[in-house]
Amino acid sequence: MDFNLSTYFNAFDIDKDYELDVSDIDSKLEGVTNLLADNPDSINLNPELFEDLVELVHGFKHLEGNHQKQLAYLLTSSFNSIGHLYSGIIESGDYVDNLEFYKGTLERYGYLVFVLAKHLGKEEFTKSNGKFRNPEMALRWKSNCVQVEDCLTSIVSVLKIDLSKIFITSPERDSFVELFTRPIMNLMESPDRMKVTSIKLLIFKTIAIAVRNHGHATIIQHNIIQCLTYYIHLPIYMAELLHIVATEYDYLLLTEEVLREISQTSFNSNDTNGPKTVSEFLIRLSELSPRLILKQMSYIAQLLDNSNQSLRCSVVETCGNIVVDILKNKADEEIDEHANNGVEGLLDLLQARVLDQNPYVRTKAFQALTKVLALNIRMSARRQKMIAIAVRSLDDRSTLVRRNTIKFMSKLILTHQFTAANGSRLSYSLWKKSLDESEAELLKYLPLSPKKKKRKPILEDGNVDKENVDEGEDEEDDDDVNDYDDVDEEELQAAMEEQEHNLPDTTVLFRAKLKANYFKDAVDFIEAVQIGTQIVSKLLFSKNRNEAIDSMDFLVLADAYGVETSEEGIRRMLHLVWSKGSSDEGKSVPSHLIDCYTNLFLTAPKDISRLEQTIIISKNLIGLTLKASLADLASLEKLLGMMYEQDLINQDVVKVLWQVYNTESLVDESQTKQRLGSIIILGMLAAADHSVALKGLDSLLSIGLGDEGKNDLTLAKYTCIALQRLVPSDQSKSISREDEFHDKLISVLLRYSEVPEWFAVAEQGIAALYQVSSKPETICSELIKEKAIAVFNNSLENENQATSLSQLLFIVGHIAIKTIVHLEKLEGKFKKKKHDAETKKSNSKDDEDNADELEMIGGTSEDDFTDAVSHVKERELLYGEGSLLARFGPLVKEICANNHNYNNSILQRSAVLCMAKFMCVSSVYCEQNLPLLITIMEKSEDPIIRCNCVLALGDMAVCFNNIVDESTDFIYRRLTDESMMVQRTCLMTITFLILAGQVKVKGQLSSMAKCLENPDQGISDMCKLFFAELATKDNAIYNGFIDIFSGLSNDDTLTKDSMKRILKFLLSFIDKEKQQKQLSDKLLVRLTKCQTETQWNDVAFVLSTIPYKNEAITAALDEGFKLVSART
Repeated sequence: MDFNLSTYFNAFDIDKDYELDVSDIDSKLEGVTNLLADNPDSINLNPELFEDLVELVHGFKHLEGNHQKQLAYLLTSSFNSIGHLYSGIIESGDYVDNLEFYKGTLERYGYLVFVLAKHLGKEEFTKSNGKFRNPEMALRWKSNCVQVEDCLTSIVSVLKIDLSKIFITSPERDSFVELFTRPIMNLMESPDRMKVTSIKLLIFKTIAIAVRNHGHATIIQHNIIQCLTYYIHLPIYMAELLHIVATEYDYLLLTEEVLREISQTSFNSNDTNGPKTVSEFLIRLSELSPRLILKQMSYIAQLLDNSNQSLRCSVVETCGNIVVDILKNKADEEIDEHANNGVEGLLDLLQARVLDQNPYVRTKAFQALTKVLALNIRMSARRQKMIAIAVRSLDDRSTLVRRNTIKFMSKLILTHQFTAANGSRLSYSLWKKSLDESEAELLKYLPLSPKKKKRKPILEDGNVDKENVDEGEDEEDDDDVNDYDDVDEEELQAAMEEQEHNLPDTTVLFRAKLKANYFKDAVDFIEAVQIGTQIVSKLLFSKNRNEAIDSMDFLVLADAYGVETSEEGIRRMLHLVWSKGSSDEGKSVPSHLIDCYTNLFLTAPKDISRLEQTIIISKNLIGLTLKASLADLASLEKLLGMMYEQDLINQDVVKVLWQVYNTESLVDESQTKQRLGSIIILGMLAAADHSVALKGLDSLLSIGLGDEGKNDLTLAKYTCIALQRLVPSDQSKSISREDEFHDKLISVLLRYSEVPEWFAVAEQGIAALYQVSSKPETICSELIKEKAIAVFNNSLENENQATSLSQLLFIVGHIAIKTIVHLEKLEGKFKKKKHDAETKKSNSKDDEDNADELEMIGGTSEDDFTDAVSHVKERELLYGEGSLLARFGPLVKEICANNHNYNNSILQRSAVLCMAKFMCVSSVYCEQNLPLLITIMEKSEDPIIRCNCVLALGDMAVCFNNIVDESTDFIYRRLTDESMMVQRTCLMTITFLILAGQVKVKGQLSSMAKCLENPDQGISDMCKLFFAELATKDNAIYNGFIDIFSGLSNDDTLTKDSMKRILKFLLSFIDKEKQQKQLSDKLLVRLTKCQTETQWNDVAFVLSTIPYKNEAITAALDEGFKLVSART
């Protein structure tokens, strides 16, 4: 039977189960092996031998492992020998007479190897978690890989033959080569097999030879496209294949044709794998052969018009890789003008893509530009465009884009190319000064333009009209462009001669102009960086933790380069100490903040002494307190406490801070601020370790509570704060020199002062008494008595009695609050002591020493003690016959109720504040005076009093919710107060009450929602934060949306545009489809009941904004208001 390759090839089916007689398989294998060993050509001489081999290879899967190895080795070694033999014969030219014989032999071996390769590729090896199920399967895998390598090696040896001399026609040659390329493509379908480097390289070599030597490019091109379309693991390997074909085999046409076909491919909108694999292919190919893609960039750029984002991303990244490759090698080789133009065009394309509609594409554009900047190539003009683009993109809606923009700006700063006498720092003031100087120098060399003589307006009396001189000059400036009639010719001639005499040579003038342009570029760059820094400062509080961390890193970098606007951002960064959560790398935001502040303020040059380092760190810490707000100080205290606990602030720094505080002779105001800053920092550190305050107790008493503290009340205030940290809150109160502490502190509190800071000192001083003193109630009673005697006797004529009474009432009110706090602490200590005693009693019943104590405590239940404390607060403190505070209850009520008689503003503030604090002590007093407090809040003209009333009602809502609950509407009214301060206070109070669950929302959320459109940005941001937190609590926004909508829709003071923005913001929190459906159904019912077109438009807007839609909603909206009009 004659052998026909096409017949055998088309008849073979790898899935067909061919029969094989394995009874005498050993003898059959031995027979064919002996025949082929003697003469590999015998396959073409002995038809029975060929048929036996065909039978064996068809039934390959039925053979045992050792028989498979024997057969595979026999075929591959014989084929390899034939390849080497025929290659030599063809090269020698002695092949014409036996051409048909050689052709038949190759075809027969080719078919056998084709079937063998098909079987080897078909064999399955299952892995679990990257490992084979059993050792036996692992051995089979290794054996299979060896057989595949042998098979590929033999194919390579045959393909090295000049097949065009054996296979005369192209179809014959293509059919023969396809015997190998087709199973090779099947081998590539296995991800595990492609990870074997030796097999992968042999596959690439085989395909490359087939393409270059045997005209197989078209078929391989088609196969590559198929691989990219259907196999997600092959894109990177296809890129490597094309790279090898182009570089090692110098065949570029295949890559060009593949790229051309890809650019013309249209993908189905539902196809996600296709665009993804093509994208991976392009990116990998651009990494391996960027110049190759550059030649076909006109085709690749067409993918930017594709709607699929993955393809556009890949093109952008490809452009970046090409630019990086060209610029990286710019120093090593000469770049022709075409390549330079290509780089400029690609950079333009990348800059244009930062405006792409998809955020991932914009992100890729910034990542590519960042890679370009990392090369530190000079691109002065383009850098100005880049920084402008970056600043604009900091306002991008996508967090991912903003993060990469921040990194891009960081790279711009790191690689900036402006250096001067001050180094590479980007201080605006220094560079602006240099610019002004360079421009002034340049003006010396520029020729003067002829000017008209200035005519001053003359009045009728001959005097100069001075009022109209400027106006006349302005008009003259407008006219002198076209009018030279009045030029002083002599003066002009003299000026021109003088300038010609002083005119420098061309080189000096050219340098002066370059210098001015250089400084102008630097100033423009710094101005853009400053704007960007201000925007980044706002991104510190992004919900995305990674963005916050990236913003922190940028601000630290900007500070290192001297960007002046970074200072405000670094100060705002402090508030991140309260953040929760961590980044993708697992690092928390507070931890990163500690790292940043350590680098900024706790790191000193290493080439100086330890003492100098300590002094620098101490000054840095003190500097943090300058111009700091109360919020800044609270955050700084938290941060320093964390840093102290991590031993980042050592005791040497504490000693230096105490030395600064102890400075006796203060020369100027800066030293006063230094001392104030030192005690602020020491007080913060003492909160983490009370021994810090104990070390300076003498200084605190002699300076802060001495003459210096009396003259500087701010110093006294922070001294009192430090004194509060002398004793930890969880330990018993006992300090040395307690009597001296009492005397000095009372002396400060009793001292008359008209300075407003006195009230802050009194607040902290009383807090220090209750925190440190072992008998605070006794000391405070004496304080009240002495202050009352001084006030009502009016012993000193130079004291204002209203001010003195204000101070007295403030002291009384604050002592009342601190007293109930003290009682609550005593109650907690009692319960803890009782619990410890009971535990101790159960553990050691025979301990006689504690018998009496146990009996005393055990005889009193916790409820009894709680009832006793409650009785003291309700009936004793403000109503007891022997209570000192009870004497002031009627007094403050009288002053508050008769504000016309007692019209001193300070007195009214103190009286209202005192009454509010009394109301937090006793529910009886609260109920009696609540109407008065609400009246004051409603009618007082003093915004501070209104603020205090709002805060007081918030506290009472916590203490006595049942009393204040019916009056919460009065608090909501303050959201529309004429004072922004009152509005802000009210919003903060309501936010706390609602989020803490202290009050129930009863339809007032619409008032809160209106604050989203408040002109004050701080109030608007706070309101957004409130709703963001509210959205996390049991569908609160969904449950209250109808009430909010009704309130906003019926509010005539709110514009429709503002209402729509508010509703759109709130609807963004209703993201569950079920809730959207239910809300839409409710609104659809309301839509059909609208009586006016305005109502209908409002409801229709909400329905159109909600993502959920159905036919009924769509039909109702399409019908419009006419349907309602017809019904009515």
